[in-house]
Amino acid sequence: MRIRPHPPRIDLPSAESHNGAMYCDAHLHLVDLEERDHTFTSTPLPFPWRAAVVSHDPEEFARSEALQLKLPPTIAGFGIHPQNPDMRNAAFLSSLCAARRIGFVGEAGFDFFGDRAITTREPEAVRVQTEAFFFQARLAASAVLPLVVHLRKATDILMGYGRELAALPSVIFHCWPGRLEEAQMFLKKGINAYFSFGTPLLRDSRHAIESLRGLPHSRILSETDAPWQPPHGAPWSRREDIVAVVDKMAMVLELDSNALLPVLEHNFEDAYLLNRTNRDAEGGVHGAKGV
Repeated sequence: MRIRPHPPRIDLPSAESHNGAMYCDAHLHLVDLEERDHTFTSTPLPFPWRAAVVSHDPEEFARSEALQLKLPPTIAGFGIHPQNPDMRNAAFLSSLCAARRIGFVGEAGFDFFGDRAITTREPEAVRVQTEAFFFQARLAASAVLPLVVHLRKATDILMGYGRELAALPSVIFHCWPGRLEEAQMFLKKGINAYFSFGTPLLRDSRHAIESLRGLPHSRILSETDAPWQPPHGAPWSRREDIVAVVDKMAMVLELDSNALLPVLEHNFEDAYLLNRTNRDAEGGVHGAKGV
């Protein structure tokens, strides 16, 4: 049976009935969002909110840090993206880990969607993406930081790195693109994996619905990937779209949204190691009050 998508825009009455529960966005891009909406940091959300923020070059990281200071608590991350596996950023990433200025590494991973030369399975593209992934996986393991994974048409390749992934404190699959049995295979390899779901659910993605229904509730996260992957009819995704995502997750799971929110908040804290002793003092978290 086809599940009807939720409206792409935020339902304020629904959001305002959250009973104090936190909406957790496991993945978004502040700088890209600010380029589309210069006022978003001055517009308070009508519900409690926290997020994990990704950056992929030093300039973006600096701009993102400035934006984070204007927002409720967020977690900073930095990664060498497989669509632009520029190893010149490796030293900068290492310095961020050493100074404890980030709370996770990523997004890292593999992308063989095939829309550009670097995302084909040509030997050189595979070699460069693999080099960037290996570096980040080992760095995250050494720094005891979560690894956020970007994965497109490369699940078979990533499956071969189960040992590297199992050595990490947690692995967060951003906007999980795979099938349920593939997600279960990662868990069976002993990987402390979490699977994040976003706006593809609003478009009734069959694989996303299948995975969400079949995974343990303790392994799921919510995200917007703002401003990317907009809901149908929208020019971009916004922070507010986390409400529609959570509502759709609740519908798929046949739960009340208010019952699902505490589960997602707990999973967010576990995935990003926010319950770790003295985590607030370790860096990578902006606005530590309330974290």
